[in-house]
Amino acid sequence: MSEPHLVLLPWARRGGPLDLPEDRRDGHPASQASATAEVRVNGAGPATVPVRLLGPGDVTALAPQQVIRSDPAPGTRTFESNYLALVELDEPALPWLFTPASASEGRLRPWMCLVVVREQPGVQLAAPTRGSLPVLRIGAPAHPEDELPDLDESWAWAHAQLATDAAMSDEALADALAADPARSLSRLVSGRLLVEQTEYLACVVPTFEAGRLTGLGDDPGDAQGPAWRRGPGMGAVELPVLHHWRFATGPAGDFQSLALAIRGRPVADGFGTRAVDLSTSGLGIAGADDAQVLLAGALLALDAPVERWSDPTMRERFATALVDVLNTPDQQPETDPLLAPPRYGQSYAAARALDAASPGRWYEQLNTDPAHRVAAALGTLVVQQQQETLVAAAWDQAADLHTAGRVFGLATLGLALADSLHRRHVVPLPPESGLFVLAPLRARLLRAPSTGGASFAQQWAQAQLPDRALSPVVRRVTRSRGPAVRRLARTAPTARLDILDRMAPVSRINRELTPALGPLTFEAGGAALPTPQVLSWAQVTADAVQSGPPQPGFAIGPAPAPTPGPRPLPPLDGGVLGVERRAVGAGDDGPFSLRRPRDPDDPFDPDPEPVDPDPVDPDPVDPRPPRQDNATAAAFRAAATRHLAAFLAAAAPGETPHGSLAARAAFDEALALTTPTRTFGARVSGLLESPTPPDAAAPVPSLRFAPRFDAPMSRSLAELGQHWLLPGLDGVPADTALGLRTNGEFVEAFMVGLNHELGRELLWREYPTPMTATFFDRFWDAAVAPEAPPDLAPLDSWGDRALGAPTVVEDRFVLLLRSELIRRFPDALVSATKPGPPVERLLPVFRGSMDPDISFFGFTVPLADADDWSVVIAEQPGAPRFGFEVGEAPAGVSHAPATETTSARQAARLRQLPARITIPVAVLLREPTP
Repeated sequence: MSEPHLVLLPWARRGGPLDLPEDRRDGHPASQASATAEVRVNGAGPATVPVRLLGPGDVTALAPQQVIRSDPAPGTRTFESNYLALVELDEPALPWLFTPASASEGRLRPWMCLVVVREQPGVQLAAPTRGSLPVLRIGAPAHPEDELPDLDESWAWAHAQLATDAAMSDEALADALAADPARSLSRLVSGRLLVEQTEYLACVVPTFEAGRLTGLGDDPGDAQGPAWRRGPGMGAVELPVLHHWRFATGPAGDFQSLALAIRGRPVADGFGTRAVDLSTSGLGIAGADDAQVLLAGALLALDAPVERWSDPTMRERFATALVDVLNTPDQQPETDPLLAPPRYGQSYAAARALDAASPGRWYEQLNTDPAHRVAAALGTLVVQQQQETLVAAAWDQAADLHTAGRVFGLATLGLALADSLHRRHVVPLPPESGLFVLAPLRARLLRAPSTGGASFAQQWAQAQLPDRALSPVVRRVTRSRGPAVRRLARTAPTARLDILDRMAPVSRINRELTPALGPLTFEAGGAALPTPQVLSWAQVTADAVQSGPPQPGFAIGPAPAPTPGPRPLPPLDGGVLGVERRAVGAGDDGPFSLRRPRDPDDPFDPDPEPVDPDPVDPDPVDPRPPRQDNATAAAFRAAATRHLAAFLAAAAPGETPHGSLAARAAFDEALALTTPTRTFGARVSGLLESPTPPDAAAPVPSLRFAPRFDAPMSRSLAELGQHWLLPGLDGVPADTALGLRTNGEFVEAFMVGLNHELGRELLWREYPTPMTATFFDRFWDAAVAPEAPPDLAPLDSWGDRALGAPTVVEDRFVLLLRSELIRRFPDALVSATKPGPPVERLLPVFRGSMDPDISFFGFTVPLADADDWSVVIAEQPGAPRFGFEVGEAPAGVSHAPATETTSARQAARLRQLPARITIPVAVLLREPTP
């Protein structure tokens, strides 16, 4: 979105046109003006009415809400001395509202102006005396002619402003002024030329004598002329103050001049490191009299040397000697402990002892390199110096730890009781009895996740049992000591009352059909139905009807008269159509029966014709024709097939029949879901802000709290000494930009020392915290990028990685500035850009500062192609400001003269636009010119 176009107007007025005298250069306007108004009533007239216009002598105060901005802001101590003070008013016509004159040649004097006077003896802002406004008094030893501007040029230091989207005509500008007040304002500018590091008082005062007298509480009468006349020998002046504020200027220079003074200067070899003498290490290493190792800080030059040892062979020898010393306590008996140097980070390592065979692991790198041990020792020193503050902050974070301990103690007791009751009284129950006992929890069991296999919800849905199956009424009827069960025990001592099995639909439908003896009536068929324990539809399916043997003699005929007693039948050949069916119904001829007529070819016929096969023929051929269904049998078979196919769905192979309940599996699932170790663990975990994963071995987690500190620890390191952040910092000249990078090895070693020492301190203070916790994970100040990841991954997750490995973030490019620019303009915009297309732009992910004038900014710029990027330092854009370039202000005068024909042109010439500079990173890497 583009910025609006600002239109500067030399003056502005609202309302209709008035016939007022012109504001001529050769004289001052009168303090009062009158006009004649014409009035028409119901079309009659006009009638003339004399009207006196309000003038500067009628103003007694200025509404505070009219002042919308002051530059500099009240109380500012570092205002640029080459800029001009100003005040902005909400009403665009306010400075000319009470001026009793009309514009001439684009000029119109305002009835008030802004004066800026130096705080000095003779200048006093007094309380109101006769009037209601404060009084500005300027007298000896101060010189009023130097402190006050020339009112003959007051027209040049007041203008109106209108924000538009495009250029407009004069008529359109007038309409815009009236239509949208939010787009317009008026501005009073003081032409006072400021001096660096000086206190000033800014006041809005009247410019007419009549306005001055009224503001002081005197009668203006017929007072005419300006409020003061500037000239040699000017006497003391008293001016009423409509609005005022105080400010001070800072050192010489503005944003542009300070930014242009910055130069990219490459660093000397070895910058950012310091040599550590190892000759007095006490390790007894031969040949170490001149051994040295380079110790780098948290910031490092981009081209820092890779080899840090003066004698590369000393690295392995020092590592071996340190491993022997640091592992010595592990070889001592517990009754005779040995005090040895610390092994930093041992709580986070898999094994406490150092392994000389793993030189690439962070634990060994940290503890066997003297430079890294120094960095870790700095971390321990920070904790030792701030231990009281850190421990107090840790206890503050654990304010509810005592209450939580009581809750977790009760949970542990409840778990022990519930586990005993569950193990002794619920687990031994038979499946169906156990399901009835756990029935009140069924709603929660249906929502709980399964421990494996089919969940309880799936098994209950498969059983297709109504919710009332586990109701209290059914439980009372089927309880083990109830009357129904006792009565069953008397008649069948070994019988079981499997009520849920019997209620399942498959138990009521899926039954073995055994052929009844004699005619198959409803009575005989019902008596032949088996008990529900055998579940099979093998004999009553559409396939069984189709595959049954042919029935050539099948017929449907009238049922015979019943005979007393059962009529024995010989065994049948099996199959549904081979069974004699007899049904009793109503018809014209009375009862009817479906029975088989006698068949001479039937081997079970009472009078069969004997068949004598030839014993010599190995494949005798049956001389009888093949048996086939007669028409009645075929019709019955087709009807039965369609009937069974419509009511019985074919089950897939291996599929569990619907409507069945596996009581044992359902009960096992319910037991798993109601195990106290599971239920108590879930409930206690729900009390925590960060729930812990379920653990059957420890359902109630141990109450250990790890405090966290989000403060950037680079500040604490700088408090130990700024040279620990960047050795050689004192050698950086003023107005210098340097390209650096972060030193991941130093930062991680320092952070390990911090966490290691704080864990030991909390253990000493009996603070319930795990020793593997990471208390500090931020080194750089990432307030400018709150979403940036921490600088340190959890220490207990490092494993076998190397020290400084980019597990979270890689080493970053850092811009270091030694200049007054950032200190005086802390809201400056610093970014990194890379030409495109597309153009890449990155904001800092961290920033910091050091005394007296050093600032640094970190970017996620890849170090490999850092020279393709540029750093941009831009002034914060804002409202318009006015002034002169450094060194270009008029000399020998206290107030700038009016050099343009209108105030709008004067303001346009003095307007200062925001500045910015671009520094290519390649310039920072260039070798210095000899």
